[in-house]
Amino acid sequence: MQNRMPLVVFLALLVLFSAAMDALVIASGFAMLVVVGLMWSVALAAFVTMRLWAISLSELGWSWGATRYHAMAVALPLGYGSAAYGLAGALGLASFPAQGRIEMIAHSQHLDILGAPLGFAVAMALSLTVGLIQSMARSLGEEIGWRGFFTPRLAALIGFTGTSLVVGAIWAVWHMPLIVFSAYNGGGDVGFELLSFFVMVVSMTAAMTWLRLKSASLWPCVTFHAAHNLLIQSIFDNLTQRGPDRITMVGEFGVVLAATVFVFSLPFWIMGRRDNAFRSATG
Repeated sequence: MQNRMPLVVFLALLVLFSAAMDALVIASGFAMLVVVGLMWSVALAAFVTMRLWAISLSELGWSWGATRYHAMAVALPLGYGSAAYGLAGALGLASFPAQGRIEMIAHSQHLDILGAPLGFAVAMALSLTVGLIQSMARSLGEEIGWRGFFTPRLAALIGFTGTSLVVGAIWAVWHMPLIVFSAYNGGGDVGFELLSFFVMVVSMTAAMTWLRLKSASLWPCVTFHAAHNLLIQSIFDNLTQRGPDRITMVGEFGVVLAATVFVFSLPFWIMGRRDNAFRSATG
């Protein structure tokens, strides 16, 4: 029971801190600084819990982790994003890349003086370097709690599959007040958007659980989280014009992206379950 109590306290503090920040985010009209505060409320819940139980901060997994895990963390959202938006475009469910979007992105970064194609390429290069670092600073707040503190402790109690399902479900539900009450949505049927988002987040949680446990580091998960947010929200979404259907197809709330993330995440569910069974058999 003692091993479970820090997790219970963490979740209780998470609800308390996040509810207060959710109210501020909604009242502020989704102001980005307040959103960053919400993301870091997850870290705050972990820090307070660790202080109460005298748990060392070193247990969060601060080592950088092998390069291959970071490469996977970037390749995954790049892969499922390209597949989902490309498929939606090919099926006529959305326009990708939409007409004029490459020029718009180059102009928004004041790089159109280089010409639209080169300006766009430079903007993408900056996004995947400087932009990724900025995105990691925001994502770190969540990942300290979700993957640094919560995931390894829960995995010790209920194993890989149970942890991926539980953490994924909590992580998805944690976002839902914003989807319903703020501008954080795709503008389509809210029921389909909530379901699509839930499937997407629970699916990708297996990859993040696997990265955390295999690398013994929270940083590949920070890279994954940051790369997903950057690629989906700032690059693929900006290159896309959604279709007129009320059911959102692309974006974080889209049916096509949810299905694609599910497919791309299946190997991690299989590998994690296999690794967990091996550890149980040999432990």
